[in-house]
Amino acid sequence: MSGFLQQRYWTNLGWALLAAVTIVPMFILSAFNQPSAADDFCFAYMARDYGILWSTKFYYDQWTGRYFACLLFHATPLFKGWFWYYKVLPIVYMLSTMGSVYLLLGELIKLPRIQKGLISLAFLILYIFQLESIVESFFWVTGSYTYALPQILTLLFWVALIRSYKAENRRIKYGLIVWAAFLVFAMIGLCEMFVILTTGMILCFLGYRLLFQRKLDWVLVLLFVEALICCYLVLESPGSKIRQAGNPMGGNIPFSIMASIKTAISYGVKWLPLTLVFSIFWIKFLSNKLTTSALFSTYVRIPVWVGWLVWAAVVVALYFPIFYGVGMDIVSPRITNSVYFFYLIGFFYNVVVTMLWIQEKWNLGFLSPGIVRVLSILAILSLPLFIWKNTNVRIMASDLKNGTAYQYNRELNERYEKIRQAPDNETVVIQPLKHVPRSLFLEDIKDNEKHPWNDCETKFFQKKALVLAPAP
Repeated sequence: MSGFLQQRYWTNLGWALLAAVTIVPMFILSAFNQPSAADDFCFAYMARDYGILWSTKFYYDQWTGRYFACLLFHATPLFKGWFWYYKVLPIVYMLSTMGSVYLLLGELIKLPRIQKGLISLAFLILYIFQLESIVESFFWVTGSYTYALPQILTLLFWVALIRSYKAENRRIKYGLIVWAAFLVFAMIGLCEMFVILTTGMILCFLGYRLLFQRKLDWVLVLLFVEALICCYLVLESPGSKIRQAGNPMGGNIPFSIMASIKTAISYGVKWLPLTLVFSIFWIKFLSNKLTTSALFSTYVRIPVWVGWLVWAAVVVALYFPIFYGVGMDIVSPRITNSVYFFYLIGFFYNVVVTMLWIQEKWNLGFLSPGIVRVLSILAILSLPLFIWKNTNVRIMASDLKNGTAYQYNRELNERYEKIRQAPDNETVVIQPLKHVPRSLFLEDIKDNEKHPWNDCETKFFQKKALVLAPAP
């Protein structure tokens, strides 16, 4: 059995099968993705009729302080009628997620490209396995701007910062610092969650350099000052004040802290079993590298307790903005998707830190080869059960196998064509969707023509009114 497990062919075949039930369906489903009635058409018609900059300022003043997100919302190609954008962007997000993990991994551990690519693939597989919502991960474009995009930018920020320290050419060094500064501006301006994450991580880096390395890092000081200014633009915006005032629990710090801790523990326990299974493969891979100390950068040589403490604090803190800002005791799946992303990043980073610390401090392997081999066998045997019971795998397989995603795409294309051909002075009655894929569908227009989704889609298609017919 051990010889079987050591065969690279079988290992790669196993990862290919895992990709076939997670990543491949996501790619195929992208071909059937459509704009959502929730927000997408609202931003599109406003950008077309009022201009991108005016619309951005309107939303900043009236609804949200996410200044960069508002800009991207209204810069959507949908206002030009380019529906293909919604089919391409999810693929771009998935490839970019793998690419950002690949780049960060390369700054932490010196590995061949194939190995970095395989690890990045494994990360995306695990991420898709336990998404709280598939549609709110990459497919709902408005939501993806505020969560999926800043996830990727955060990893790119860490890469830029690390490379700026290593750059010997002054022009390259300053260029990387400017790029990092732009990423700070962008991340904070995309979502309140990244107000906490970006500012908090810069402060952690700054504190670590000061306390453990006895050095005041002026680059981090400047980035921290920039982050505070960006936070002010988000939190003190007129739109943020209006939104926070919409719920009496908004701004309640004790409630927000307790709700964040409870939610983080609840989901952390839920994510842990499959994360541990994948961590066994990660440990098996790293155990062969530990004796070559030069492979690991200084950025994974930190006190073990610091890494795990920051990881736990970050997972809790990322839930804080939604409870504090909105005051609702309900967490949107897209928020949990994003928290899970950083839960995984921090978990696997700390596994490296812990293994390397044990090896270099006591010259001991993390686990004996025999134990790792047994755990690997158990992990491999458990994967079919995880796959069979996995909700996301079942949803995607059902939507593709039953033709639900295909029919959903066809129905919406026919609906949009009917709307375009209808006279502008008539109310267009739309039939409810017969096929609703759980992996792609978020919301539809309602049977009330005054509902915001109906109003936005009506203005987008420049008709008198759109109404959803009562369900038969």
